[in-house]
Amino acid sequence: MKKKNLVLSLIMLLCVAFYPSVANAASGAVFGSSVTITDGMDTSNTTLDGNTVRIENNGANTRVYLGVQVTSGTVNEYNVTLKLGNSNFTFSRGSRSSGWSGTITQDSSDPTIVHVNLTNENGVTTGLHQVATITLNVDSGVESTETCSISITQEGTPTNPENPTCEIVDGKYYDDNGVEVTKEEYEEICLNPENPQTGSFLPYAVIIGGIVVAVGLYMFTKKNKIYHI
Repeated sequence: MKKKNLVLSLIMLLCVAFYPSVANAASGAVFGSSVTITDGMDTSNTTLDGNTVRIENNGANTRVYLGVQVTSGTVNEYNVTLKLGNSNFTFSRGSRSSGWSGTITQDSSDPTIVHVNLTNENGVTTGLHQVATITLNVDSGVESTETCSISITQEGTPTNPENPTCEIVDGKYYDDNGVEVTKEEYEEICLNPENPQTGSFLPYAVIIGGIVVAVGLYMFTKKNKIYHI
């Protein structure tokens, strides 16, 4: 009886010890903003809570700011699609905030759609964080009072099965999803043996291993009990 209680105690200890590793999943929301994003800002200028945001025509300085609101855990990936609601406003260029790497590209068939796929090795925690700045082109002749609505949708990690993965072809660098990236990003993703993405499976492996050990001890104890009868 004492041995059985010992095994049950071991199982409970393993569950308690590794529970935080499973429960530490990040939650929050991605959003767009008409103003620079800072923690604690007034979110009425963002798409959070279903707000409608319109970007004013500021000529060459017409910009959309992209961010994430983290409510728990740590966010390491940012994969969104930005849709511009006025065809007179189109993608010009994108810049990533400090700590973020990846690609910001215009859709191949629709210049009012921008795909943003970024990662942050250290991640960001609870609060409002600016992730990228999108500069827009505004057609000449457009009235200065004309505005553009925006919408943000979250997407999965992009893949391109037609492209090579973690290879350099014709001077172009491709990451582990077949997405074209810079040389620096290629080296970080493909040549870094300590890819942070691989670590996400470690807690589950440890938990499974612990459960297997606990069950093994229980079966061993039960078997010995039978032999002593």
